Amino acid sequence: MMVEDLGIEAKEAAVREVAKLLPLPELLSSISSIKSDYISRQQANDAQLSTMVAEQVEQAQAGLEALSLSQNAINHLRENFLSIEKLCQECQTLIENHDQIKLLSNARNNLNTTLKDVEGMMSISVEAAEARQSLSDDKELINTYERLTALDGKRRFALAAAGSHKEEVGRLREYFEDVDQTWETFEKTLWGHISNFFKLSKERAHAKTSPQTLVRALRVVEMQEILDQQLAEEAAEAEGGGAMASVTNPPRRSAK
Repeated sequence: MMVEDLGIEAKEAAVREVAKLLPLPELLSSISSIKSDYISRQQANDAQLSTMVAEQVEQAQAGLEALSLSQNAINHLRENFLSIEKLCQECQTLIENHDQIKLLSNARNNLNTTLKDVEGMMSISVEAAEARQSLSDDKELINTYERLTALDGKRRFALAAAGSHKEEVGRLREYFEDVDQTWETFEKTLWGHISNFFKLSKERAHAKTSPQTLVRALRVVEMQEILDQQLAEEAAEAEGGGAMASVTNPPRRSAK
């Protein structure tokens, strides 16, 4: 249908509508009121149409925003899928090289353990020398004993770790030779003080130091007896008491 025909139809429909509204000539006087009513209705329709259009525009904007968010989410998911696929490929490589990775990890752990052991062994001579140097000061008698006792603890731990490896045990005993020599010197000094306690307690020229030296020496003897008792109890509770006897402190002279 042509545009001109549509225009003609619209005019004819309008004429028919006017004829319905004004069937009689005397009704022509009401054209003004009809016109006003028409304008009011048209304004109301325009307002309603504007509201509907605004609502449609808002809905369209909300739809576009939702579409944009959805697109971003899809892109993010696509990136995640790519990352997951890459990680899966890397995991597959790790699984294929699992044995080599395990060997490398064990080698690294062994190396770290060896380095710590070496550092510990190297410090033994230094600590033994410090303990030996402190023997010249009677005030350091208890501190010297504590240092030597700590070195004995290291000895027990190292020998227990070596277990039944005779070569390793032999090397460890060589490392601790300085400790044994320092113990011998310490014991001679300690029992020298105790055997001369009558002289020490009666000396007047050193009244402030000699009795204190005697007290320190007796305190060391007490500490050693307590330690011997603890070690004996631990050896009795542990399984294989015979094996534990080889890693306890070397026997020390007790006070008589």
